[in-house]
Amino acid sequence: MIAQKLILSYGSKVTIQIMQVAASILVARIAGPTVLGTLAFGLSFVSMFSFVNTFWGPAHIKTVSEGRDLGTCVSTFSVLKYSTTALFIGIVIAVFTAQKFVFKTDFESDAHQYVIFILLAAIVIEQLLSIPKSTFAARTEQAKQDIPELIKVFIWQILRIVVVLLGFRAIALATTNLIAVLIIAPIIILLFRSYPRGRFDRSLAATYLKISVPFLFMDLCHNAVNYLDKIMLQYFANSQQVGYYTAGYRIGGFFLIMASSVGMLFFPLFSKAVSEGNFNYLRDKVLQFERFSFLFIMPLVVFLVIYSDMIVGILLGSQYIPSIAILSIITAATFIRVISDPYGNVLTGMGFFNLLLRLNLVNLFFFIVAMVIFLDSRFLNLGAQGVAYAILLSNILMGAMYRVFAKSKCKVIDLRKNFRFILFGMANYAIFGVVYLYGKAVFGLRFQIIFPIIFFAISYSFFVIFRWINTDDWRMLLSVARVDKVLEYIKSEFRIKG
Repeated sequence: MIAQKLILSYGSKVTIQIMQVAASILVARIAGPTVLGTLAFGLSFVSMFSFVNTFWGPAHIKTVSEGRDLGTCVSTFSVLKYSTTALFIGIVIAVFTAQKFVFKTDFESDAHQYVIFILLAAIVIEQLLSIPKSTFAARTEQAKQDIPELIKVFIWQILRIVVVLLGFRAIALATTNLIAVLIIAPIIILLFRSYPRGRFDRSLAATYLKISVPFLFMDLCHNAVNYLDKIMLQYFANSQQVGYYTAGYRIGGFFLIMASSVGMLFFPLFSKAVSEGNFNYLRDKVLQFERFSFLFIMPLVVFLVIYSDMIVGILLGSQYIPSIAILSIITAATFIRVISDPYGNVLTGMGFFNLLLRLNLVNLFFFIVAMVIFLDSRFLNLGAQGVAYAILLSNILMGAMYRVFAKSKCKVIDLRKNFRFILFGMANYAIFGVVYLYGKAVFGLRFQIIFPIIFFAISYSFFVIFRWINTDDWRMLLSVARVDKVLEYIKSEFRIKG
């Protein structure tokens, strides 16, 4: 069933991303960059502090996957989540109040304030629903995680499109998120109702806390990297710049979902493999995922980086010209994260939480310094493009550290196995980048239209010539088409017991 779980995980995440990108393009074109920026800032403002409530998840996944009593784990986890959810709400309200009434710093508009509180309500409900979701993840019940999320996102995107077509703006668009969460909540609760409940266990809570403390600081680092970009850009610039950045990030960050998908599915598998001392399994799964990424994801990444002007022009229009460079940079940055996160998951599965914390703190410090240099008018003052560069450099640093320390802790990992693909990707980008610029200048739009065919035909011809791609690789790709197996797996999970 692992193959079906991985296929479902990727398929659902890609489907969700496609729906979000499609709806975001329509919203961006109609509403404009300022509205898009307002929503992105509001979400980042609230999510920035969610680290105080999200750090319990890995401990719950690890504890359940190791065979502890499920009912006791669920009840203990629930009490801990309820407590930190209340703390999260208090922190967001306190920071909002301090900015507005203590530091006398107004938000750019009233809409920003309403958006913050609407999204706060939506995120609080999502965090409470993470109790069943984390339990599903611990038991690698992928369908129960992915199918409700697919339904929620579908409803949300339909509501967003309807709202923007009716002429509403930021506040109404934020409300669609809350409505979608409220609709999907009963489905998740229904799927979770047959799971056992026990009593709150203080010793187990202490175990959760011991495992979770490093994750608290790691989540703080992750949140800072994931949300501080839009918050700092808002304060250094304005909502329009945040809108340009968000539009480019939304398209270029398409592959970011790959990283989170792999992490959630592989973490309990890694943890189990480590407890059994099966380090060869870790190596094989990392190499398998990395090879697949280089063969089938990297060519698309290189293409998006080169072809970003046409993509932005077609999808977003001339009002988003500043998003072209952002799309190129963020696409490269997110791919680096995709192929790096499995090495971080190796360290997580082996229990090196304090090491991961130190690595994340180093990366956070580097990221903040880079943001200031790229954004501050006393230095480079690059606006949205500068934020994209900071993300790229941060991901390169984190990827390098993950690899070095994963290799040092798990000697069987081979960092050289797929290095040829990295060299090929860099050469592919350099050569086709020059070809595209020359062809566009000489032949114009006609060349730009046929460029995708030229690029992919030649790229995969080289894979075949060098014998880097074989029938097993194609079989893995084509296995996604085995809908019958995936549906059979989904049905097996959704047999709800009374």
